[in-house]
Amino acid sequence: MSSIVYRKLELHEAPLLASIDRSERIDANYRVTDGVLVLEATEENVWSWDAGEAASYVARLKSVLESAGCAFGAWDERRLVGIGSLDASGVGGDGAVMQLHMLYVDAGYRGRGIGRRLIDLSANEARERGATSLYISAIPTRGTVDAYLSMGAKLLASPDPELLAREPDDIHLVLKLVGVTEIG
Repeated sequence: MSSIVYRKLELHEAPLLASIDRSERIDANYRVTDGVLVLEATEENVWSWDAGEAASYVARLKSVLESAGCAFGAWDERRLVGIGSLDASGVGGDGAVMQLHMLYVDAGYRGRGIGRRLIDLSANEARERGATSLYISAIPTRGTVDAYLSMGAKLLASPDPELLAREPDDIHLVLKLVGVTEIG
């Protein structure tokens, strides 16, 4: 097996997002009740993208890339197998809080640390741009939320109103960027 290569994604490569197999079997979802994460059993299968959905996500990614954000790709030779993007515009107008815009790892490549590496690259970029934390609006699946929690993310007591309205079923988390020295 070849090694995974990580690099910034170019704008013209954004449509490759649709080639990532995002399918998974979900056995539990989180919800927030009275400020506490509650896990509920479920049985769901998520399949890969349909054409309209893929086009919508590619458009969202392009918008972030065109507005001074960035994305990192994980490549197995010429195949994109993971992507992490950073919206650097500042959550709620606060440049110290940037959003981990999207994170996807191909189903055949999960469990290899690719997602963690993409988050590390996004976090380092955010630090270099002056951020002290990453805002994460996570799909509520056990696997996704548990992965972010294992990296040190914490449940937000007061999610950003605009992001909460856009994604009310997501679990809104914050990941403090360790090693950031606040000036002032």
